[in-house]
Amino acid sequence: MAPLLEIHHLSVSFQTPFGELQAVRDVSLTLHSGEVLAIVGESGCGKSVLCRSIMRLLPGNAVIKGGSILADGVDITQYSRQDMERLRGRLFSMVFQDPLAALNPALPVGAQIAEAVRVRLPRARREAVHARVLELMAQTGIEAPGQRCRLYPHQLSGGMRQRIVLAIALASGPKILFADEPTTSLDVTIQAQLLDLLRGLQRSLLAATVLVSHDLGVVARAADRVAVMYAGKIVEIGTADEIFYDPRHPYTWGLLRALPSRARRGERLYSIPGAPPSPLCPPSGDAFACRNEYALQIDYLQMPPMFPVSETHAAATWLLDERAPKITPPAIPGTSPAGEAPVLPPSPQEPPLLDVRQLSCLYRPHRHLRIQALDGLTFQLHQGEILGLVGESGAGKSTAAQCVMGLCRPSAGQIRFQGIDLRDPRACRQNRRLLQTSRQLIFQDASSSLNGRMSVAELITEPLQIHKIRPSKGSLREEAAFLLEEVGLDVSCLDQYPAELSGGMRQRVAIARALSTKPALLVADEPVASLDVSIQAQILHLFQRLQAAHGFSILFIAHDLSAVRYLCDRTGVLHGGRLVELAPTETLFHTPAHPYTRALLSAIPSPDPRRERARPLQAFDRTPPAPEEILTEIAPGHLVLKRREP
Repeated sequence: MAPLLEIHHLSVSFQTPFGELQAVRDVSLTLHSGEVLAIVGESGCGKSVLCRSIMRLLPGNAVIKGGSILADGVDITQYSRQDMERLRGRLFSMVFQDPLAALNPALPVGAQIAEAVRVRLPRARREAVHARVLELMAQTGIEAPGQRCRLYPHQLSGGMRQRIVLAIALASGPKILFADEPTTSLDVTIQAQLLDLLRGLQRSLLAATVLVSHDLGVVARAADRVAVMYAGKIVEIGTADEIFYDPRHPYTWGLLRALPSRARRGERLYSIPGAPPSPLCPPSGDAFACRNEYALQIDYLQMPPMFPVSETHAAATWLLDERAPKITPPAIPGTSPAGEAPVLPPSPQEPPLLDVRQLSCLYRPHRHLRIQALDGLTFQLHQGEILGLVGESGAGKSTAAQCVMGLCRPSAGQIRFQGIDLRDPRACRQNRRLLQTSRQLIFQDASSSLNGRMSVAELITEPLQIHKIRPSKGSLREEAAFLLEEVGLDVSCLDQYPAELSGGMRQRVAIARALSTKPALLVADEPVASLDVSIQAQILHLFQRLQAAHGFSILFIAHDLSAVRYLCDRTGVLHGGRLVELAPTETLFHTPAHPYTRALLSAIPSPDPRRERARPLQAFDRTPPAPEEILTEIAPGHLVLKRREP
């Protein structure tokens, strides 16, 4: 059977004031009906540009320098804008990484899905279109679609918005779906559901999917073949089994070694040293040579060709040349062994830094809809502790963070920070400066939380200027340089702007800014969700190192349970706005007591394709906890929501 999509020697560049930026370099790929091809690699390697090049969604300064793109056997490289518009939706469809930017803020989400449905069914009646909208919303895991279809994008959580974008992409029944990081903002359960949905779509419609992802667990569950991309080139391609069990390129080895799920708590996560070369002046030899501990002399002089390993597997590394010395690949650790749960440390005797009791928060985003975001949430965070909060999208994690930071007014309950009652306006006014400097929030998307018109130096020192804090290093610039070095960035970044930095570098700047006021509490809301595995490993290790050096506490909110297990001392599980289980992290992962916790842990994606393909998704009971259930201590420090004993 002829492939649906063929790419031959495609090269794409951007014309910039600084010269030609080579984003995609000599890429060749094929895609067949019913296949999932995953493209993995670090941020900035050209994954998204490759997908946008095929759909011709590039900005005006982009130029296809060479190569061809064949869709259904027809070369579309020279197609006009009108020709491509006819193909989009019918042949191609795309799920973008940032759902908030992809959705129209002025229209209800149901109306936006209906627009896409009418492309496929232009003569359908209004009732039929509405029924299809509700069906698509239900397929993508949106509860109460009849109510939520009337909401606007800003009234939905990040995970909900991503599901809306996926529903829009599926509405026209495309033959090829480009999914650019579609599960980045989703929790593990909805992530697994959407991946299974994509697989079901292929089986029923013989559609093909190009999945761009930095999550190798997601790739293991969904992909048939995997292409590893680095510095604009495909450096290794093969079946999922070949890439995960028999990788041949040193860059692939590094990606697999950097997974948090393959490290024990307390161990330093492996991260690939150095940074990718600038696409403005890529090296003449192997672009990975400067970061490759196994590099040969020829790697610095000549670009390696794709060496075949099998009929389906090839890698671009001189190590596969018959003249190269035989190298033993590094050991890629497996998943941390289960073992026994550690002995619990004694409970701290000093008062908690943060004390949250019976916190409730009720949203009314629409007159027909009431959402109980939090319902009687209770937990304590002690000095120097890292507490993780996990749960599905909409469980109340971000609402809890906003209440702690004073960005959201709870409807009931108590929050005490350093003994100050945060629900007492008079106490907050009297301690305003302390509360503003001792609590800092790190957002999921650093690019939207940093002012793009300010330099890195200005961003880091702005809190010091606002609160009139004298810099401990003498001048504001020296203080900014010191904080940059603290988070592992070079001082040469001081005069750069956020748009000139990679995603991982922007997140480090956000952390440096948060540290500038020497806070006692950091609230990190999904700080590594949008980062690739190597950068994610660096940021997790950075949190660990800074917390040990400065002694602040961290409220760490995440849907990546592997990251939570690696970093956090204790972990709380939220469901329906309530805390259903709270325990030391290893205890929770070894012996989960609540059925919801067990189901949540069972959905964690593993970088093991054979296991993922054989593992069915466990059914979830999403019924909210009953009001009569209370937190009960079943072991020292291990609390579980249970029915009150008669």
